[in-house]
Amino acid sequence: MKWHHNLLVGVINGLEQFFFHKRRSVKVVEELFEKNKKWGSRDRKIVSYLIFENVRWVRKFAYCSNIKELSTKKDLWSILGSSIVIKDRLLPNFIEFSHLDSKKILNREKKIKNNRKISQSIPDWIDSLGVNDFGNKIWDKEIKALNIKSNLVLRCNTLKSNINHLKKELSKNNIDSFLIKEYPHALIIKEPKKITNLSCFKMGYFEIQDANSQKVALSCNLKTRMTVIDACAGAGGKSLHMASIMKNKGEIIALDPFDNKLKELNNRAIRNGIDIIRTLNTSNKNLISNIIGKADRVLIDAPCSGLGVLKRNPDAKWNMTPKKIKDLIKVQDSLLEEWSKYLKKGGELIYATCSIFKNENTNRIKTFLKSESGKNFKIIKEKTFFSYSTGFDGFYIAQLKNCE
Repeated sequence: MKWHHNLLVGVINGLEQFFFHKRRSVKVVEELFEKNKKWGSRDRKIVSYLIFENVRWVRKFAYCSNIKELSTKKDLWSILGSSIVIKDRLLPNFIEFSHLDSKKILNREKKIKNNRKISQSIPDWIDSLGVNDFGNKIWDKEIKALNIKSNLVLRCNTLKSNINHLKKELSKNNIDSFLIKEYPHALIIKEPKKITNLSCFKMGYFEIQDANSQKVALSCNLKTRMTVIDACAGAGGKSLHMASIMKNKGEIIALDPFDNKLKELNNRAIRNGIDIIRTLNTSNKNLISNIIGKADRVLIDAPCSGLGVLKRNPDAKWNMTPKKIKDLIKVQDSLLEEWSKYLKKGGELIYATCSIFKNENTNRIKTFLKSESGKNFKIIKEKTFFSYSTGFDGFYIAQLKNCE
C-alpha cells in the first residue's frame, strides 16, 4: 500500500489525543475528519483504520517497538510504524520511521505468540479476570473474538417494515445484507457503508443495534398494553425495540440522568413512529412514585465496564480499571434495590449489561436475591452471550420474577 505522509501525520495527531489527552477514539476521528475536509473516502478509511488498530493493539505494537510506556510523539510514530510493518512487511521511507528496524519488529512479534496479554493486547488485570471467570480455554477464544472488529448490524422496526422488505430496500441501494435465524429483527451488513443517509433510515425502517443487544428487549416477555420502565434508557435503543414488540400499545417510561440523551430518544421515537414512550430525567423519578408496585416490567440496562463490547469500542480496555468496576458494582446493586420495588406481583425484572464478567453479572443477581429487596424474587433465566460463540458483542441478561 502507498502511504501518504499527511495522512500518517493525521493519525499521529489522533493517537496523541487519545493516549495523551484521554479523548474518546470515535470523537478523535470525527474531529479529524471535520478539520480535514479535503480527505477523500479512501483517505478517511485509512486514517480511521490506523487509529482504531493502534488503539486496539497498542500493547502488542509497543512491545514490537521495544517501548515500555508511551510518553512521546516519537513513541507514537514507533507503534504506528510497527502496525504498518506487521500489516505490509515494509516501512514507508519517512524520516519519522528512520529509527525503526523492520526485521527486529517482526522478530519480536514472533516471540509473543504464546503470551496472550501482549499478543491480544490487554491489561494484565483483564486477562486475570477472564481466566478466573472462564478458564484459559474459553477466555482465549473470547478475547480473540473481542479483538475482531464488529459487523454493522441493523434492527428492523417492525412497526414500519419487516425483515424481508427492509432487505429489499437495502438491496435497491446496493447494500447486501443477510439474516440470522436466532435474531428475528437483525440484518447483518456485509460491507460497512454509510446508511443513515438512506431514505429507509429517515423513514424509520431500521435502527443500528448490535445483534446481542437486541436480545435484551426480546428477553422481556413483552405484551401489548403493558406498563414498562426502562430505568437506564440512555438514547433509547432498547426502549424503541420494546415499543415495536408491544406494537406501540401500552406505556414505556424511559429514564436517564442526561437530558441530551432523552432528547435524542424523543427524536428517534418520532422517526420510528412510536408515541408510547414517556421520557423522564432520573432526578424527577418522584413523578412516577404512583406506579410503585404496579409496573409489569422493569428493565435495568445497567451502567457497566463495557468490556463485552471491545469489538466496537477498544477504548474500554485502556480506560476501565478495577477501581472503576468496584464503583460500578455499587451502582448496579443500588439500581436493583431501587427499581425492583416498582414491579407488581408477577412482574418481571430484566437486568442486562454489556459485560461478560461475573462480578458485574451473576454475582450481582446472587447478591440481590439474598437482600431484603430481592427476597421475593426468583430467577427465571440468565445467560451470558459470548462473542466467540455468537460473533457479536458480549452481553449478560437475567430475567427475574416478583413472586411476592
